[in-house]
Amino acid sequence: MSTKFKNLRNDLEDLEQSGQLGMESSSSGSRRGHNSSKISNYVLLFAFIATLIFYVGTKMDGPNIQIPPVNDLIENMNAPNEELLAGMGEWMQEMGYGELSREELLALRAEGVTATYTSGIRDAGYTDVTLEQLVDLQQGDVSDTFARMMKELGYTLTVEEMIDLRRNDVTAFFTSNMYDLGYTAEELSVENLKRLRSVGVTHQLAERLMEQNGERLTIDELIRYRISNQ
Repeated sequence: MSTKFKNLRNDLEDLEQSGQLGMESSSSGSRRGHNSSKISNYVLLFAFIATLIFYVGTKMDGPNIQIPPVNDLIENMNAPNEELLAGMGEWMQEMGYGELSREELLALRAEGVTATYTSGIRDAGYTDVTLEQLVDLQQGDVSDTFARMMKELGYTLTVEEMIDLRRNDVTAFFTSNMYDLGYTAEELSVENLKRLRSVGVTHQLAERLMEQNGERLTIDELIRYRISNQ
């Protein structure tokens, strides 16, 4: 390896250590999670590739030498694992969705729909869910855990109702805690759950007001209190 290339690599290492590549300072490094670390590694890798390509390009003048663009390298790195994609296709077919093309599988994955997610939704009782509904559920932030837990709490929800509940920030955790405070299934209807969460009522607020008043507030009283104290 030439002295100039060694210096080039050393310069890149110095950039990484000094934070000149846009990374956070070392004092906040302990607060970054696994995802931030992974992104940092990608940035460093891309920077090294770009620097290497520039260096090689300055040394090679031959007309037949073609260096792939950095964008192509990034696209290849982000390409899906073909074995996993084929496995997803087989699993989706077993669940009754027919033989999906590679493009259809990629489109589903781009929306966050995987065979595991599909299986979880079906296990929660939604065995007739369509591919379009699976996409809608993912876009509506409906997890298979939410679908299963709401069913365990006694709710028989349609796909549209689950999406509507999540859009209003209703969680199974909130619903379960409201039951623990003594609210009934009739009081905690789908419509009332949406009303409560749409104005920001939490189970902590309901519990605090119950302790202050010596009794549970009605759903309407909780909503009025929250609105008047925003």
